[in-house]
Amino acid sequence: MSIKIISNNKKRVTLEVSIDLNGENFLETEEIIMNKVNELGQKITEEALKNLEIKETVIELKEQKLYAKEVKKNIKHLMEK
Repeated sequence: MSIKIISNNKKRVTLEVSIDLNGENFLETEEIIMNKVNELGQKITEEALKNLEIKETVIELKEQKLYAKEVKKNIKHLMEK
């Protein structure tokens, strides 16, 4: 079983999925399919997050400023203005 990224142009991701349907019964085969679909969703979400262009987004929560990981911030001491 494999998932391969064919293309990714920030607006559309094309993936190729291969699933072995070798379960001993239908219930096991269905579980194999569900697991691969979940893995596929995780892969697409991961690619979508990579494609986000994060600007200087600041979230203020209880007087604390939170920044996205990729954003470089100019941190000043609380007393500086």
